[in-house]
Amino acid sequence: LYSLYAEAEYSICNFKEVGRVTGIIIQHAKSFQDKQRAYAILIKALGVENKLEDAIKLSFSALSQLDVHLPSTPPDKSVVMNDWMDMTRTLQKVSYDEFLNFKVMSDTNKIAAMKFLHLLILYTYFAKQEYLPIVIIQSVQLTLQHGVCKESCVALASCSYVLCEFQDFKGAEYIGGLSMGI
Repeated sequence: LYSLYAEAEYSICNFKEVGRVTGIIIQHAKSFQDKQRAYAILIKALGVENKLEDAIKLSFSALSQLDVHLPSTPPDKSVVMNDWMDMTRTLQKVSYDEFLNFKVMSDTNKIAAMKFLHLLILYTYFAKQEYLPIVIIQSVQLTLQHGVCKESCVALASCSYVLCEFQDFKGAEYIGGLSMGI
């Protein structure tokens, strides 16, 4: 009931009340599953208020409770580039037909993590671009390991965008095609 109230307050841009109500939920809920909706509402409210760094920190916290860990400080660029290249090579080895036949993600914790990562793609793009490739890599890895979900499309499209920035238009077209195939 409190979550619905927080969503209603979010929809009318009453962010102070969203913060108060989600704080109550987070403080009193017994499990993370009970807190998850409140976290999502609060993170979105922070994003709308342009408090992107706070939204990013809270997203990292929520993800860690789902056993998805992102580094608190960005790793060395060479490490990120190696991980990026490994990810794109893996994606480019998957045919369109194979990808379309991927299983659907069924683990509720992984689906929840993908929802938080989806928000992080947007917020890191605008506020902390050094984290953007890390968030995309994590999203794509979850997709490859656990199956596809709605948020997989955004992860692949974001990957395609970054490949365009690297002037890898062929790779961007292929991965963009996988995204559209979902």
